[in-house]
Amino acid sequence: MLKVMRESFQQWKWALIAIVAAVILGFVFIDTGMGGGAVGERAGDFAFAARVNGETITFNDYQRSLKNIEDMYRQMYGQQFTPEMAQQMGLQQQVLEGLVDQRLLVQEAARLRIEATPDEIRKRLLSIPIFMQDGKFVGMELYTRYVTGPLGYPSTAAFEEDLGREIALQKMESALQNSVLVSPKSAEAEYRRMNENASIRYVLLPASQQPAAAAVRPAEVEAHYRANQTKYSHGEQRQIRYLMADYARIRSQVVPGDEELRRRYEATKESYSQPASAYVQHILVKVDPGATPEVEAAMKAKADSLVQQIRGGADFATLARQHSEDPSSSPAGGVMGWIDMGQTVEPFERAIFSIPLNTVGEPIRSEEYGYHIVRVSERRQAAIRSFEEVRRELVERVSDDMARDVARTEINRINAVIRQNKPASADAFSALANDKVTSNDGGWVGRSDQIGGIGSNQPLSQWAFSAKQGDVTPEPVGTARGIAIAYMAGTRDAGIRPLEEVREQVEAEIRDEKGREAAREALAQMMAGASSIDQVAGKLGQEVRDATVNRQGGIAGIQGDASQVVEAAIAGNVGELKGPILVGEGAVAIQIIDQKKVTAEQLTESRVSMISTAREQQARNLRAVLLARLRNAARIELNDEITRPVSRPAGI
Repeated sequence: MLKVMRESFQQWKWALIAIVAAVILGFVFIDTGMGGGAVGERAGDFAFAARVNGETITFNDYQRSLKNIEDMYRQMYGQQFTPEMAQQMGLQQQVLEGLVDQRLLVQEAARLRIEATPDEIRKRLLSIPIFMQDGKFVGMELYTRYVTGPLGYPSTAAFEEDLGREIALQKMESALQNSVLVSPKSAEAEYRRMNENASIRYVLLPASQQPAAAAVRPAEVEAHYRANQTKYSHGEQRQIRYLMADYARIRSQVVPGDEELRRRYEATKESYSQPASAYVQHILVKVDPGATPEVEAAMKAKADSLVQQIRGGADFATLARQHSEDPSSSPAGGVMGWIDMGQTVEPFERAIFSIPLNTVGEPIRSEEYGYHIVRVSERRQAAIRSFEEVRRELVERVSDDMARDVARTEINRINAVIRQNKPASADAFSALANDKVTSNDGGWVGRSDQIGGIGSNQPLSQWAFSAKQGDVTPEPVGTARGIAIAYMAGTRDAGIRPLEEVREQVEAEIRDEKGREAAREALAQMMAGASSIDQVAGKLGQEVRDATVNRQGGIAGIQGDASQVVEAAIAGNVGELKGPILVGEGAVAIQIIDQKKVTAEQLTESRVSMISTAREQQARNLRAVLLARLRNAARIELNDEITRPVSRPAGI
């Protein structure tokens, strides 16, 4: 109930504003992170969030986007959505990357002369209900107050600029979808993929159990390598070495003293404030807004009856499970747990902080939800948590900060050494590593490849493809692991990786092919004369497994591509034994137990909707390809510092 009730009154008033902001600022991305408060505390440290081909995405743009969708997540998940969860999901980084994608698409739209006209922006603005009252515009004063207040824009001009971007992006999406042609045949194939399935029983004979899998001759390696050249091809590549001031490594060496912890506690004591709270048990008798007087009276009578039953000795928890319409607390016997002051609607809050403990008063009516029956078993006064209570959190925060300070100091020291005496070779560069800064090989990477040990890092990748062999990054580069200095160890044009570089991969592929073929032959012998999958399994000494298969994904228990198994299961007849079929880890025999196939009538009825769905999917694919191309050609600078994890005291 808490996640439904919290801030409910204000949400009702500003619901449309929140939706408009989420659409405008979240057009290209789906979710964003927690941490709006923590980021806001550091806002003064950052002049920008990102730069895209010279255009700046401001820190305020980022912070506003973060806050809008953060509010949405809090409404969805309530107290379950924590800063730690947001950090684990990387939501802050997703927000930043999403804003970059949005700006790239807007720039491409402008290049194609796909833009919003002033009249289109005006019409869009006047279509937003919160800006209209009795069919008329609310006026510049209220409009400006809405935009620069709850929406968080610096001006109405900035808001209208975002509206223009949204319109331009929607035009781009429409153009992409209109460019897609889908044939009835491909729509039919998609409908079958989505709706046909089969139940099977199968037995898997792993390739690893076949002795032939180990023998690989040099001549076979050469032949396999020559026959599969495209598999080992690569685009233009760079070989990167880097020195990394690894936060985790340094943090393991940092032990903050008690004096430092107490100093930090005193300096940030107010951040550990704990509001007054009450431990609440609750029953909701829901009354929908706009209910008739008759329904209102009936619900009031029901609430009164429940109160009388509890006062007469009935068990509160039992009645809550049977009658409460609060989905978050009724399964737990109505227990909501600790509710902080300021988190619920006003009538509910007034009651839980005023009624005597362990008593049940008269039903409480809230306009938003209906009648509430509450019992409070305990209350806590507002207070500042003691040093001992927050000591563990302090250790985490101070250790993080100390590790980052040490990382910056050490990497800057090494950077100064490099500026004074540029390393003559990759080995000389790597020799600068020490107990705090590690030497790493990022391997050969393409423009969009992940760098070994770092992952995706747009600024570093962009530098790599503009640098020459022997170059060092002009300044240290922020990464998720820590701060890095990179060295360009090598460059090579698009081509085929040499055999020596991929020899182990080639040998593994040959052993895999031999093992799978041996498994197929062995399984074929066991299937000869068998009428059921159980007979085959008995001969092999293997387990029979059950599975439901469709054309949308894999099969539980079978690794790699299982499309041939799916096709055999759906194309065959019920009861039929099929196989052996090669799969990623060996060979499979199946017996078809049941099937669901689409009919000609279903195909006819669904053709129009399936063509539309297929066009939408292909348009999304086109958009992804376009974004990848735009990113590869763009000059993108991300301020990674704004998305670094920030430890915060629990409850804030």
